[in-house]
Amino acid sequence: MDPLPAAPAWLLRPLPAHAVEDEKLHARIDKLCQRLPAGLAELGVALKAVEMYREYDAAANHASIHVWRLLDQFYSSPASVRSQLLNFARQHMVPQAQHRILRRLAKDPSLALRRSVRRLIERGAVREVALPLEADGDWDAQGWLRGNSLPLTRHRQGRQAQTDHGVPRLAKLADLRKLLDIRSAKQLGWFLLATDADNGPYTTFKIPKRSGSERLICAPKPQLRWVQRRILDKILAPVAPHNAAHGFIPERSTVTNAAVHTGAAVVLKFDLTDFFPTIHYFRVVGLFASLGYHVGDGRFSSDDDSKNVAPTLARLCCYTPDPQDWSAAKLPQGAPTSPAISNLCCRRLDARLQGLAERNGGKYTRYADDLTFSFEKPELALGRFRWWVDQICHQEGFFINQAKFRVIRASQRQVVTGIVVNDELRVPREERRRFRAVLHNCRQHGVKSQAKGHKRFKEYLRGFASYVHMVQPEEGAELLRQVDELLGAEGQS
Repeated sequence: MDPLPAAPAWLLRPLPAHAVEDEKLHARIDKLCQRLPAGLAELGVALKAVEMYREYDAAANHASIHVWRLLDQFYSSPASVRSQLLNFARQHMVPQAQHRILRRLAKDPSLALRRSVRRLIERGAVREVALPLEADGDWDAQGWLRGNSLPLTRHRQGRQAQTDHGVPRLAKLADLRKLLDIRSAKQLGWFLLATDADNGPYTTFKIPKRSGSERLICAPKPQLRWVQRRILDKILAPVAPHNAAHGFIPERSTVTNAAVHTGAAVVLKFDLTDFFPTIHYFRVVGLFASLGYHVGDGRFSSDDDSKNVAPTLARLCCYTPDPQDWSAAKLPQGAPTSPAISNLCCRRLDARLQGLAERNGGKYTRYADDLTFSFEKPELALGRFRWWVDQICHQEGFFINQAKFRVIRASQRQVVTGIVVNDELRVPREERRRFRAVLHNCRQHGVKSQAKGHKRFKEYLRGFASYVHMVQPEEGAELLRQVDELLGAEGQS
């Protein structure tokens, strides 16, 4: 096992004067922790066995470090494991660690787990300050529960509501099948498996992230992808996202996102953790319910006479590794519907964050999971503003990756969605220099010499030149001319 990282001071309980560090017990804990997250219950049993002895406090600290470094894996584990995490935190971790875990699980997709968290918070055992549930509410941990008690059916439903939102009128699943051109209830049932298991309608694979970890891609098979494209075009596209959103929206781009922040005295950058997976099945049901589609009992169906249109649409747009676990279904990275759904689920988040920025004399944009704020005056209570952003995101069901928070002042290079915005929009100098060097080598040695096995190298040349042209029209026009000249000469040789 890798060496344990240094633990934050607040994670460790103070050791009593009589405390003892038992090396054999710690070695046993290390061995049990090799099976985490799944082996958490067994780890809890081992700690419970020594709870009345002087070895316990040091052993609990040792186990807490193991658990803390794997929190992200726990949050993406099955609901049973997340429930074990809650119990372990209550029994063996210090209050501050308990509270952080409770805060995250307060927005868990599992209804049973959310109820457990609610009971703990309502007992008043959590001494944390959060934004209140309501405008005139108390400033305590009750604010973590915002949105959890609202029924999915709070939205106005029916044909008139659907007409008001500009979406197709669908009274029952027979209408939905006709709209999506699904041939039979049996075929709809196959789509509703929503998994890659047992020859389901998805395939999954992993791609590396820049951080060194891996991202799971859940790609729908051609038949389901076609249905999802119909959902996107017929139902989602007519609904406008918030004006602050710039990702995956026609006529908006990284350039329009960055342009808002040109010439700012200070730029703040936040990143949302696990953006798509955070949007779980019940949140997607709520989105379609907000467009006027019936929820019924919240269960999806393939029965033509069923009125449960919102849950069935949600299931068609979600992926789950376990078809029997409803709380496991989440927005897949790889489906054509996911970007539009994420933008629509963020409408209230965007409205609240834009209002917060404006009240502080600033501007706000969001490109997928990247949140950017900018201010013309550098006088800003950064710590307080950062707390407000974090609280609003949590109330709306999203989580800030604190490690990626950045404050960039005008004296530094301010980069927003890959574009420098200090005085005017520019592609970073090193990227332009690298591209010009590639063009030079192509002229000297031929295009094929620089392709190095890249099957779409010519498309890359045109694409990057077009990107520069979009950001810096004059320089980009010259690069496009050089690329056309280079590829034209290559075609004649």
